[in-house]
Amino acid sequence: MKRALFFFLLWLVPFSSFAEGGETLKILQDLIRIDTSNPPGNEIQAARFVRDLLAKDGIDAEIIESKPGRGNLIARLKGDGSKPAMILMGHLDVVPADPKEWDVPPFSAEIKDGLLWGRGSLDMKSLDAMEIETLLRLKRDKTPLAGDVLLILAADEEAGGHEGAEFLVKNHWDKIEAKYLLNEGSVGVRKEGLPIYPIQVAEKGVAWMKLTAHGTSGHGSMPTADNAVTLLAKTVAKLADYRFPVQKTDVLETFLQRMSARLPWYKRAGIQLLFAPVIGPVVQKIAMKVLAKDKAVKAILSNTVSPTMLSAGYKVNVIPAEATAEIDGRILPGETPDTFLKTVRQLAGDRVDVELTKGSIPNESDFNTAYFRVIEDVLKRQDPEAVTAPMMSAGATDSRFFREKGVLAYGIIPLLLNEDLLEGLHGKNERIPADQVEKGTQIVYNIVRKMQGTP
Repeated sequence: MKRALFFFLLWLVPFSSFAEGGETLKILQDLIRIDTSNPPGNEIQAARFVRDLLAKDGIDAEIIESKPGRGNLIARLKGDGSKPAMILMGHLDVVPADPKEWDVPPFSAEIKDGLLWGRGSLDMKSLDAMEIETLLRLKRDKTPLAGDVLLILAADEEAGGHEGAEFLVKNHWDKIEAKYLLNEGSVGVRKEGLPIYPIQVAEKGVAWMKLTAHGTSGHGSMPTADNAVTLLAKTVAKLADYRFPVQKTDVLETFLQRMSARLPWYKRAGIQLLFAPVIGPVVQKIAMKVLAKDKAVKAILSNTVSPTMLSAGYKVNVIPAEATAEIDGRILPGETPDTFLKTVRQLAGDRVDVELTKGSIPNESDFNTAYFRVIEDVLKRQDPEAVTAPMMSAGATDSRFFREKGVLAYGIIPLLLNEDLLEGLHGKNERIPADQVEKGTQIVYNIVRKMQGTP
């Protein structure tokens, strides 16, 4: 009875109660100042920092190196076993940052005009810090737990996760087995004057391909009819201009319905007619023109290809016999890398060879669950105006390795950003509002407490 009363009273604590004196911002700044650019990663330095931080509060953490310097951290708070375990997931590596492109040094963690600047401030050391602080608060508060709470901070996510999450799932599943996982995959954003919190429940699959065009080599002064560079350029342009059809998925349909509920009537009507018989294709053509301004939404409406690398020739006055290009293909549920390869081959034609260089199938978690409703409820308690919805991400996260094991994996970095700040994701001048960090910690804390706390 005492435990139940304690938990109930704790749930009623105002959401702002931790905001004043929280340590999350300091943890985040310290993490940013540890350069874990991948390559080479060197996540071991950040893993040791977190291990030592947790140890001050009596939380043991294990560091497992998949290779020298590629540190993966696992920490656990034990529950009484009446509920399955839950993972707070993060990655310690970041993409490289060129200081010459930034207005502040990218690893300085400087606070300027109310914004915290630094590589990883958004992707994703912010969520790492929130999860670390959540674990510390659970320990300090002696919160009674029904299920274990694990903190996993992995290496190598930005280069595919092979030395991080994939390594742990394949080789150390006995140490990290769980039913629930909270990870990155989305972030709150203010659009149309509304605070929108998409919750990632699915990811598109990967279909990376290499295109090779062949032609007759010769002197650059004597043009040939079958110039490999010309043929390749035309093929790449054709693929880039091709508009794959909009495809209906359960996640997409629910996402659009939720998003449209509070939009002006004409926008709401357009979204509702997107998949309607007869008129649907016409609406889709109009909608795609409008959605071209929103890259994130546009990317989840259909399969996509993006040309990313070109290679040909070795001397300006020599026509090469071969030219190659690599394209990044992303596929929706219902598609496989092999079936998409056939489509691209048909578009490329017989004169260009197309081979699959890397592929993964799309993955998703059921969003009609109590766990999903907990996340929605906590977000709306923090922000009563919040619009929540399941969403599919165009890019991949470490969640895919856990979904293969049947784990319910959802992704949300609980910050609320203006759209312009999203440009810092893998770009220059990555930054987030400093006052959002403690609010995000409160959200993570309450999700975990409601999921794993004893009744």
